[in-house]
Amino acid sequence: MMHAKLPEHCPLPERAAVVSRRPSAPGPRLAALQRSFGNAAVTRALAGAPVQRYTEPDAEQDTVSYDRISQNGRIAISGRQDAFAEAGLIASANAALAASEQVRIRLEAGREVVIGGRVLHRVLPVFASREAAEAAQTNSEHEPIAGESAQDRATKLDSYRQSVVQPPAALGLLLQDIARLAGGGRPSDRSVNSVHQRLLALAMETQGATWASDNVPLNPLLDPADYLRTAGRLIGVIVMEYAPSREPERVMQDLLITMPNDCQAAAQRLLGTRMGELQQARAEPAVGQNHYVNLSDTSGRWNNHFGAVIMRDGDDTLTFEAAADSTSRIGEGKSLGYFALYGKHGTSQSFDADLRRQNAAANG
Repeated sequence: MMHAKLPEHCPLPERAAVVSRRPSAPGPRLAALQRSFGNAAVTRALAGAPVQRYTEPDAEQDTVSYDRISQNGRIAISGRQDAFAEAGLIASANAALAASEQVRIRLEAGREVVIGGRVLHRVLPVFASREAAEAAQTNSEHEPIAGESAQDRATKLDSYRQSVVQPPAALGLLLQDIARLAGGGRPSDRSVNSVHQRLLALAMETQGATWASDNVPLNPLLDPADYLRTAGRLIGVIVMEYAPSREPERVMQDLLITMPNDCQAAAQRLLGTRMGELQQARAEPAVGQNHYVNLSDTSGRWNNHFGAVIMRDGDDTLTFEAAADSTSRIGEGKSLGYFALYGKHGTSQSFDADLRRQNAAANG
């Protein structure tokens, strides 16, 4: 049986990128470091990649751990979905975002933390308005929108969790059409092709690109009757596997923006930028613009990557982005968005350098 081959255009998100600078005298602090942060931190300290922007948290003054911190200490990220920044920096970023009519998002200041002796706030991207959420082709009933109360968000989050429990109704409608075609003599090529396109779209949306590529036959007209039987069985499998694949969506603690499983579509959703403009590679993109790197000149797995810039701290940029992850079981979800922090253009910490390292590693 032949199967569809679905390309992957953007890199996978960096799950746990932590790089430390070499301490001048590692011995005296190893025991305390090991007690506070575990053996992984000790290993990193001994490896000592000389990158000044990545530091170890201070167990005595930092209230949260973090993976990367900006040169000026005003932005930090922890894992994929926690970013923190000074309140003044959030306010100035919002002014820049609001200055562009096409940008659809704003930033809210969440809970307080202490990092590097500074009081920072959780950064929460939200849509500027209901109209902005709908312009981004999202369900505004499940999206965070500026000005809502905590109770509004809690109600929306509960509604969203409920919405991802049941498989899409379109699967049932497709199964009805398959049964009708299978019981009515030889179906037309057009009707079988229609089933194929709907099945492929639903498989990608609900189970991800890899599953769709591995399971949906490539040529529905090779044996239409057999294809319809296969399509019916696949719908049953999707229904059985749907709920477990949505577990990351059901346990979300915050009402995050729903992101597509594609870096370019994610940047466009947030910024409202036309495709041609997204593909402009800027050395220092402003807040409300995007990073872009063309990776076609390398031997890695990915062609390019986009990252929407939502904040700057001097030469450092904070992005909220998504990546085309062919192993993901969902085509859109709140768990797909992630924060990343990049350094000055032309350095080893820049967006271009970071993505080229990821691309090379993925090819290994």
